[in-house]
Amino acid sequence: MPITLLVNQVCLTEHADPCRRVSSIHGPAGKGAWHHTQEQAIDYIESLLFSYYLVKDRRAVPLVVGQNAAGEKFLKAESDGNIPTLLLQLPSMLPDANKMLPIYDRTAGSHLPRQNSYAR
Repeated sequence: MPITLLVNQVCLTEHADPCRRVSSIHGPAGKGAWHHTQEQAIDYIESLLFSYYLVKDRRAVPLVVGQNAAGEKFLKAESDGNIPTLLLQLPSMLPDANKMLPIYDRTAGSHLPRQNSYAR
């Protein structure tokens, strides 16, 4: 049975194809955080090591492996069509900022950067 992980942030690239814009996915893990590249996540889903979900309107939406017209695999929410719309709507970070995760400060009502460690 796969380990289920919450995805609450993505790292995006400038790629023109929306199916290739997600570089990595990120989420909480106890007091730290984890991140997997899109390629790792696809392998983990297909090997049943991990399953992933995101939250939309207070509902869990599973991530699945999609395939574009060229046959390339990509991550998308189960409810998405041919474009990973829900993943692209998650908070994002810069590709070279893997050690920083913005967090939501409820008192300030904004996202603030925070140093985080990652479980890999």
